[in-house]
Order: sequence, then C-alpha cells, then structure tokens
Amino acid sequence: MHDPTVLERSQAPKVDGLANGKLTVLSLGEDPPPAIQGTLERIAGLPFVESVLALPDVHWKEQMEVPSSIAVTTRDVIVPEFTSVAVNDGMGIVRTGLVASDVSPERLRRFFTAVNAHAAAHFFDTNRYSISLPELRGLVIDGARALLGRYELDSSVLACMEDGGCVPSIGDEGESLAEVVPLQLMTRFSRSEMGLNFGGNHFLEVQVVDQVLAPEVASRWGFSTGEVVVMYHLGPGPFGGTLLNHFSRRIKLPPARVPLFFASKLLFHYVQRMGLGRSSKKWGIHFRHNGWTPLPADSDEGRLLRGAMRMAINFGYGYRLATMRAIRDGLHEAISPQLNVNPFCDISHNGAVEELSPQGYSWVARHNACRMEPEKPTIVAGAHDVPSYLGIGGEGMGGRLTSYDHGAGHLIDRYREANRLAPVEGRVTRLRMTRGRDAKIVSDHDIPLLSAEPIDRLMECLENNGIMRPVVRLRPIGNLKN
Repeated sequence: MHDPTVLERSQAPKVDGLANGKLTVLSLGEDPPPAIQGTLERIAGLPFVESVLALPDVHWKEQMEVPSSIAVTTRDVIVPEFTSVAVNDGMGIVRTGLVASDVSPERLRRFFTAVNAHAAAHFFDTNRYSISLPELRGLVIDGARALLGRYELDSSVLACMEDGGCVPSIGDEGESLAEVVPLQLMTRFSRSEMGLNFGGNHFLEVQVVDQVLAPEVASRWGFSTGEVVVMYHLGPGPFGGTLLNHFSRRIKLPPARVPLFFASKLLFHYVQRMGLGRSSKKWGIHFRHNGWTPLPADSDEGRLLRGAMRMAINFGYGYRLATMRAIRDGLHEAISPQLNVNPFCDISHNGAVEELSPQGYSWVARHNACRMEPEKPTIVAGAHDVPSYLGIGGEGMGGRLTSYDHGAGHLIDRYREANRLAPVEGRVTRLRMTRGRDAKIVSDHDIPLLSAEPIDRLMECLENNGIMRPVVRLRPIGNLKN
C-alpha cells in the first residue's frame, strides 16, 4: 500500500452501520468517503488484524498512512503506521478552585500571559520546565514518576494519568537506552521545550461547567455548575516523534528533514547498533516507504520497536506533567497563590496498548482516538467556540468498543463550512501569542459561542453504543494558541 488515497473499495456488507466481520463503523448517518471506507476494509482484511473500529469523526489528515479517529487491534504483529509518530499526544482537565464570577476577561489574559511567558521560543530554547539529561533518562524508563520531584508535584497526580503515567513493561521489549535511542537524541534538543507548545490544533482553554448531565457522577467527582476548569491539548514534545521517525519512513516527514533523518538513521542502525540485526532487514524496515510495516511482536525488530514506543509514550506523560505544573504556576501568579489547583484527568489519543495473554500479543493502535475504560473519565473536545464534554466510560457493547473520538473537530468544521453553526448565548476571549520570554499578543478577540449541535450528535452516538455517557458540558470562556 503506497497511496492511501487511491484504493479499491471492497463490498463488505453492512448492518446498521456495523460491517460484518472485523470492521465496525460508527457514524452519524453518513458512510465514510470511499477512500476511507476502502482503506478500512483493506486493513480489516489483513490476516493479523483482529478488528478495526472507525469512529464518527473519522477523516483523513494529509500525509498519513491511515485515517484519523480509528482503532486497530492486531495479533502478534505491530504496525507502526497504524498510529502517528506523535504518540501520547493528549488532553487533560485541571480543576482551579474558581467559579465563573471569579474569572474576568482581564484575569484570563493575565493567566494566559503568565503561562505563555515560560514557553520555549523554539525547540532548542529552554524554559522554566526544561529537564536535565539524567531526568530525561529516568523519564523514558520510569515515566512521569521520574519528574515528580522536578515539578514538585505529589505522587497522587499519577492517579489521574493513564497507566499511572508509565507504560507497563511486559518483560521482553528493548529496555537499553543505547539499543533503543540514538545517542544524538540524548541532547538538549530532546529535553528543552517542555509542556507549553499550544500551536497547530493544540490549545490551552479555560472552561465553565454549564450543564450537569449525570448528577450522581458529577457529585461523586465533585463537579457543579459554574465551576471553572482548564483544559489542555498538546504533546508529546520533541523526543517521541523524532525517536519513532528512526524506526519507519513516514509520509508526513517534511522533505527538508529527509536528508537529516537519513544521516541520523544511518548512524543509529549501522554504527550505534552495529552487530545487532541484519543489515538488509534494517534497510527494508527503517528506510523505505512501506505504507504499512507489519513486524512480528516477538522478533528482534518487533521488540526494538516496542521498546521505542514505550519510551516515546513515557516522555509524553512527563511532557504533560510539565503542563500541569505550568497551569498551577500561571493561576497562582495571575490570580491567587491560595488557589487549590489539581489535575483531574489526563488522556492520550495517539499510541498503542499492548497485552500479553496465553494466545499471544495483542496490540491496539489508536490514531486520534482515546482508550475507553469503564467508569473512568473521558474527554471529547469541541472547538475554541464550541463546548466540550467530560464523560464517563461505559461497557462498550460488552467490551467490543473500547475507543472513542478525542474530539469533534472534523464534524464541527463541516458544520462551519456549511454555515450551520449558529451563535448562542456566551462569549469567548481568544488570544494568539508568540512564544518565549518576550512573547507578544498577536490577536485578541471577543467572539460569540456557537451551537453545540455537532458534538451533541457525536456524544449521542457514543452513548447509544455504550461507549460513554456525558457527565458535564464545558463551555469555553478563554482560549490560547501560541
């Protein structure tokens, strides 16, 4: 598979949006475009694929090997292209101790400015939250726990992160830094820019609980109408993507970076790892455009990739731990040092979950989709002018549906392009800023809140399929992009 946009569509029968066999397609009443449908069916037809789930916000981002908002379960085989190299990109919610009447537009600007003042101006710039080389080594092996002391956070914070902020080792993936990580990555580049890159589709947003939809759950979690929270979407930082680009040749790699990565991969695979693995295999796996590269999980190449994936995901947890600390610092500096600021949940939407059973290795790759765990918090993001939702995981049709859309962005864009997002009551302060110590406000707008219809329809679909139910709706009141 070389060109994912030109694929023949097979004739897999469908019943009520569910494809017979291995493919499940959840939708809001429309079939995916033919190119996406055809790709999903081709993935489902692979012998090592156990199941494919396409979620309602499924769409195709440019220069990706698979569509967004999908989950693919494989048996005994790992396919790096079934998820992004940006593993452990994620979102989270931080409780502020504030209510809506405490937050004026001026306080919002002070908060965003306080946080953004510590953002690194570029990847090689340091910031307040940069880490040392020993801390980087600890982070990729032990996960977020390695940075608790650095950020002066209590270990209870780990309970709000998936897997406690560290990918559990199942025993036989590569663990040696020298074997898994190119020496050129163990530098300032990989550890300088930490926690504050809100560019692209990432953001920092102040929100108000404006609807309680599951009172018993909201009460148990301590949420009430009018409470102010901060939602973040960012990651996974400079380390993970750079590392995983050494293990496969991805379509999205900018042409200007290809020569640099080619040289770095030569050094890593043929000098640093001299004597480990067959030279011909290395070339075919790591240097060629393969489209999809299936690797047996228990092979030398599979163990190496699993070790790299684990270290990249661990870095992402530490990266967002820096974000949690930055939000606390920003609120204390901009509003009051007495505020009780605590993370509530932190959820990844790129990467993989690996399990070992008597039947072998099972690997669930998610691309812009989140892992659903029954009775655990879920986040579905709206947009800077459309509400988001905090929900609770369900049973997922008896455990068959264990993933959900990380947001409704594509659905919202379609409504926006069709001029179907009507203004509703509420305003949002939206700031765009440059990064760094001398950061400046590029734009500052007070914009109307828009209809939540597209994300409401998405939540209804997820609830009807037992994946989650909404607990509270979160109305944006301030949004930062840098």
